[in-house]
Amino acid sequence: MSTLQKNLAIICQNRKLPFVFEEAKAMGVEITFFYNDNESPPPEIPGVVRSIALPLFEDEDKALDIVMLENKVRRIDGVLTLFEPALDFAAKIANRLGLPFLPEFVVEQCRNKNMTRRVLHDNGLNTPSFIEIKEGEYPDIDQIKFPLVVKPTNGFSSQGVTRANNPDELRNAIDKVWEINRTQLKNFIYDKGGVLLESFIDGPEFAIETFSHRGEVTVLSIGDKGNGKGPYFEEGVYIAPADIDEKLRDEIVDEVRRAVKALGINEGPAHVELRIDQKQVPFVIEVAPRVGGSGISHYIVKASTDINFLQLVICHALGMEFPQKMGALVKAISTAGNYIIPVQGDGIFVEIDGLANVREKSEVEYVFEFMEPGHKVLPYPHFSGYPGFILTRHTAHEACESFYNDLQKNLKIKYL
Repeated sequence: MSTLQKNLAIICQNRKLPFVFEEAKAMGVEITFFYNDNESPPPEIPGVVRSIALPLFEDEDKALDIVMLENKVRRIDGVLTLFEPALDFAAKIANRLGLPFLPEFVVEQCRNKNMTRRVLHDNGLNTPSFIEIKEGEYPDIDQIKFPLVVKPTNGFSSQGVTRANNPDELRNAIDKVWEINRTQLKNFIYDKGGVLLESFIDGPEFAIETFSHRGEVTVLSIGDKGNGKGPYFEEGVYIAPADIDEKLRDEIVDEVRRAVKALGINEGPAHVELRIDQKQVPFVIEVAPRVGGSGISHYIVKASTDINFLQLVICHALGMEFPQKMGALVKAISTAGNYIIPVQGDGIFVEIDGLANVREKSEVEYVFEFMEPGHKVLPYPHFSGYPGFILTRHTAHEACESFYNDLQKNLKIKYL
């Protein structure tokens, strides 16, 4: 399929994850890459014909003007971002240019976890009980049922997310999240930071990838994310398809499709995180209107189903017809996974010991390292980045689990 002469604006992207660039190039699409100006200019990237710095999180009005001026030089045919904090900006650009994207209010109610909870609750979906508090406030303990999860209202990557089992832990967690709002998240949340308290759903977690077109939602994959108990919720593994029975799968599909529709994601991708309680009831926890993991969800979907997720997303961004039609659920044909190398502590990062041997394994398709020597890693619930991802493909879920258990034993982070 050729879409020559189309110019796709990509707003921010982890340059070490190549999937969106590679898929656009394979489609014949040219890319204008707008990167955050606190980063160095990017090296040569597949499909990128121009790279332009934006003061995206320092001066949004100036950043908007830069993009609009660039559009006069070379018309932008589509706007896309896989970076959670850039969703609001991308929606504004697309709206100004009359290009396909979700409405700004839809992005806002997905980004703001308190708004998400209200929408889901008002539409009769299963969602944890919740309250939002203002800075300096603490809830009435007599009205609290523990355990609770405390999290930033507009956070991402599990930053600041903490389980509290008693009043002392709750107060400490609230103080810590406000600190993270004021420091690590301040450049991303445009003074919209808050703190959300929600009931802890004690059960396994799943990641679900969807694509919507004309209001119809297709579930592309359901993946296992483990069964984190806290106190912090560092990302660990992601294996698709999930090892669940048909009844639970159908219930997850139904709940996710209803949640995506309720939030107004009528077009484009969504990354949904969901937990199952001890009664096997699915509770939607997060809904992000984007491809998850800066493109990792694309790999998971493509490797496990042979559906080209990013091709669908790029076609949508450019207002093009889709290459294939899908129903409510896509069936998996193999097992794919992402082993998210845990930080294993804190300090000054040196290296990931044992990684060289992993690269030689036949199951391994990609190894991505994100931390350079000298990088300072703070203890959770601070988020200092991921050490790396290992993307693999297997014949069965059990084989993937076994492989990841070996990785957990053999990979060690060295710190000074």
